[in-house]
Amino acid sequence: MNTPSHVILNLAILGRRSRSRLNSPIFWGALLPDLAMFGFYGWAKLIANMDETTIWRDAYYDPFWQDVFDVGNSIPLALLVIALALLVRSRRPQWQTTSIVMIFLASSVILHCLADLPLHVDDGHRHFWPLSNFRFESPVSYWDPDHHGDIVALGEFVLVLLASGRVWQLLRSRWARVLLIGSNILMGLFYTSFYLRG
Repeated sequence: MNTPSHVILNLAILGRRSRSRLNSPIFWGALLPDLAMFGFYGWAKLIANMDETTIWRDAYYDPFWQDVFDVGNSIPLALLVIALALLVRSRRPQWQTTSIVMIFLASSVILHCLADLPLHVDDGHRHFWPLSNFRFESPVSYWDPDHHGDIVALGEFVLVLLASGRVWQLLRSRWARVLLIGSNILMGLFYTSFYLRG
């Protein structure tokens, strides 16, 4: 799935209007698995001066970068964060707020990973690292038309639009609502251009 979709869906699932202070860790947890990808792309484009084909067909699959991507996409590591946060919460009541923030951050990472798991053909991550090097290769892609990416992309867009109604109710600031609208517009433009290109 696309990063903005993860953010909107995770906020819709985990967010509560009564706990708006947790929207920030949910937001960052939804972003965290993709942050290394943004760093990689910035390095490849701006420092290494690679063209798009070299970036996504060669450099992306470099073992070093795959290891970096897998750390942020590791469900066991996110579960470890939750376990440690629960342990700290039970033994250090003064750290309760921090523990809750870490639980929601890690839960958002896990939701991101679970949404990505069935939508990557040959470009997925080792979601169970370091316990396993298993990499699920799905018959369905979120972007590749040769693997139903056109249908999945449309489904993702519709799901995000529906979830945006719930997220709108959770957001209290105008700035956050403007970002939500802008994100939906950009995704709409992306999907429209995706379909126009065939």
